[in-house]
Amino acid sequence: MNPLPRFLGLALFVLLAALTALLTVPAWQSAHPEAAPAFAPGPTAAPSADSPAGAVARASALSQRLAFALALAGLVLAGVLVLTLAQRAARNGETRGPLSAARTEIATLTKLAESSVAQGAELSRERDVRRLAEEDADLKQHLLAQSVADKVRLGHDLHDGIIQSLYAVGLTLESTRALRPHDPAEADRRIDQSRAALNQTIRDVRSYIAGLAPDRLHRGGFSHALDGLLRELGAGRAVRFDVKVDDTAARLFTPEQTVDALHIAREAVSNALRHGGASLVTLRVHHSDREVCLLVQDNGTGFDAAARREGGHGLSNIHARAARLGATVRLTSQPGDGTRVVVTLPLQPAPAA
Repeated sequence: MNPLPRFLGLALFVLLAALTALLTVPAWQSAHPEAAPAFAPGPTAAPSADSPAGAVARASALSQRLAFALALAGLVLAGVLVLTLAQRAARNGETRGPLSAARTEIATLTKLAESSVAQGAELSRERDVRRLAEEDADLKQHLLAQSVADKVRLGHDLHDGIIQSLYAVGLTLESTRALRPHDPAEADRRIDQSRAALNQTIRDVRSYIAGLAPDRLHRGGFSHALDGLLRELGAGRAVRFDVKVDDTAARLFTPEQTVDALHIAREAVSNALRHGGASLVTLRVHHSDREVCLLVQDNGTGFDAAARREGGHGLSNIHARAARLGATVRLTSQPGDGTRVVVTLPLQPAPAA
């Protein structure tokens, strides 16, 4: 606390007390004349400076001057005291002013923080909604791509499986017409064979509809299925098949790879018979430490492998299936020199024990 106002107030009290005392002395002298010294009688004699009356007069004048000085000093002190109190009030007001401004600023910052929190929550909600929408779009895109891939695969299966089987049945029935006049028994046998092939094709179609591999794969594996399709494709034709399948190599195929490898062999053999007119078709399946190899070679008319063929899907299906297997395809052919198709599937390394 500032001690100046207290000191000024004390000084003012002392001055007022002294001023009261000075003003009281002349009044006391007037009320007690007997206390004044006696004068010598005389009609008009003026008191001398050394007389008692002159001393009283001088004391009275001095009192009046001191009283005036003290009153003036008291007035100055009172003014200073008033100014000091006014400055203290101003300082108190200035102190209250910054506190009020600080409270206002804190309230503003609080509102701003609440607004920022609300905006952050809204932005977070919008991000979550956008993320869910993107995930839903990605899922729909994945399902669409999967649907397209399934349709492409089904198209390959129908072309390489069902259509080739129907081609084979048609060729068998066509050869039956020529046998009918002179060998009815053989003709009847081929008709029965065609009926059995059609029934097998119907079962294959049902298997495809159910999303399963053809029945012949479940019954005997790759070798059995390969023998069945060669009998089917060679029915009614003067063709010989030279087949050597390493069962160990065939067992390295997964079920999906077995289906694709069988379809590749079917397509290559069908092309050799229908387009190349081959009389000998060689098939090999073997493996090394790093890969499994499927070979289909014929002695047919061949074709220019560098020329683009229009209207056919067989070769493109072979390449598509090989790509799905992660395999490579090497196709060589020249007009009059037959065709050779080699499909090489790299083996996955066995996991370390």
